[in-house]
Amino acid sequence: MIPTSNRLKRNQVEYVLKKGLSTSTDLFVVRYIEHKDDEKPHFTIITSTKLSKKAVERNKLKRKIYEAVRLQMPEKLPLYIAIIPKKQALEVKYEKIAQDIAKLFKKLT
Repeated sequence: MIPTSNRLKRNQVEYVLKKGLSTSTDLFVVRYIEHKDDEKPHFTIITSTKLSKKAVERNKLKRKIYEAVRLQMPEKLPLYIAIIPKKQALEVKYEKIAQDIAKLFKKLT
């Protein structure tokens, strides 16, 4: 898991979803917006029942994504980022998720 200081709060999530820019990779849709609070990136992962009816599957996917983000997170990237996984993310292994997160960070920097 990533530190609490790198997570988005509820009102920040709503702000990013309404006003943020969008990009996508093979496995994720990403909404992001610049912020002036500090130099650190702030993240959240949004999984809905549309992705999977089973909470166990959604939570397992969130843990995989948070771990990939934690290991590859740049120290200076002043963005609020909301990561929304696509259905195919449920079926891939962790290595593919980590590669996709790396691609995502290259796009955002």
